[in-house]
Amino acid sequence: MTGPAARGRHTPVALVQGLLEIEPLLVARDDNLLTVMRRSAAHPETRLVGVVDEAGVLIGVLPALRIVESVIARVVPESLLADIGDLADVAEFGHFLDARTAAEAMLEPATIRPESTIAEAFAKMHSRHISGLYVVDPGGHPTGYLDLLELALHYVDELETQAPPTDG
Repeated sequence: MTGPAARGRHTPVALVQGLLEIEPLLVARDDNLLTVMRRSAAHPETRLVGVVDEAGVLIGVLPALRIVESVIARVVPESLLADIGDLADVAEFGHFLDARTAAEAMLEPATIRPESTIAEAFAKMHSRHISGLYVVDPGGHPTGYLDLLELALHYVDELETQAPPTDG
């Protein structure tokens, strides 16, 4: 691929992260998952909740689906049993049943630096099957949130600039 769309891959994250004006949603490691669920529901535009330590450093993330599954596992665990196919699935199901705090349910941090490219951001999101990343400073403190839709919108803009004009 050549032209504007190809060049768009090299766009720094800092130039794209504000397209949708989605603010980071941060919770403490010891926050109860029910509280995290309510905060997440109040900010549905942030589909990846960040978990920070006492110093404000990002230590993990909670995709919205993981939060919901952790809550549903407590109420109607049989709804998640249908997907259990092997020993790894049994372990994950047990994890959902036991998780009570953000730290117990979180995944590894999902971060990107502002000077990284959107191609790097997409690769990280794609490989981890998540829809966002936290933009962090050198110390690991979140400074922003980058959503997958912001990447897609940037590429749409690039593709439209190279589209041939149409007769109207």
